[in-house]
Amino acid sequence: MPNPNPSPKTRFATDRKEPLSEKLTLRMTASMYSKLLQQEDYREFIREAIDNEFKRRGLDAPSA
Repeated sequence: MPNPNPSPKTRFATDRKEPLSEKLTLRMTASMYSKLLQQEDYREFIREAIDNEFKRRGLDAPSA
């Protein structure tokens, strides 16, 4: 639920084409998780990896 009265401390802005509104949970090995957390911005790393795989498979625009 969006914050009805966002303060500058809690306000989130993005210049993305689409908002980051969905959440994903997955299980992975401890070693994968450790490597993932070593990435500078691991959340963006995951987003880019998924997007690259969509493109590799010819799924440039995943449908909702």
